Amino acid sequence: MLNLTPVIKSQVMQRINQAPAAKVWTPVDFLDLGSRDAVDKTLQRMVASNDLRRIDRGLYDQPRMNALTGQPTVPDYNSVIDAVGRRDQVRVLIDGMTAANDLGLTNAVPGQVIVHTDGRLRQIQLGKLTLQFKLTAPSKLYWAGRPAMRVVQALYWLREGLKGGTQVNQDAIQAKLIRLLQDSSQGSAIRDDLRYGLHTVPSWMQQWIRDLLARSEQATTKASP
Repeated sequence: MLNLTPVIKSQVMQRINQAPAAKVWTPVDFLDLGSRDAVDKTLQRMVASNDLRRIDRGLYDQPRMNALTGQPTVPDYNSVIDAVGRRDQVRVLIDGMTAANDLGLTNAVPGQVIVHTDGRLRQIQLGKLTLQFKLTAPSKLYWAGRPAMRVVQALYWLREGLKGGTQVNQDAIQAKLIRLLQDSSQGSAIRDDLRYGLHTVPSWMQQWIRDLLARSEQATTKASP
């Protein structure tokens, strides 16, 4: 029987090299290149040759070294979470503190990331960070994987500060989110997603998002020649 592994390996490496270095991969990302068995064997051999690093069952990334410490870098947790969703065909929704940290809205650094999901998954350890998967009712997962997921989850976490915090804090948060909504690569998708899903969030957040969208449009108009 013809051994297709070298051919598949070449195609796998080409695909990986064309993607961001921190991307985490699963076998399902390569099933268009060969059978599941052939893909699994190829990935196993690439791990053995140090072309790939195995993070967890069915999760792989390119091994990278930290230039300062000389130690292997910890896998990017957002890429791991996205890959888990593809690997297990589940929806994934990150917790509010993590979302706020990702968006630069808080300096709080989570010791663990709570990932709400519709599947029963075991936790994953990434260095000192734990990914804890929490089985959640489907009705609570509307924003899972959506463009505006982090914005909505962060607003839930920041709720008390937004409702009763100082104007300075609210203005600073809004200014950062306006910049996000004006980002050329993702701003349009986030704005559209917020408008489309506005009916799913509580009334206090609806008003906050309406104001955010209006201010974003005003900022865009002022910036236009």
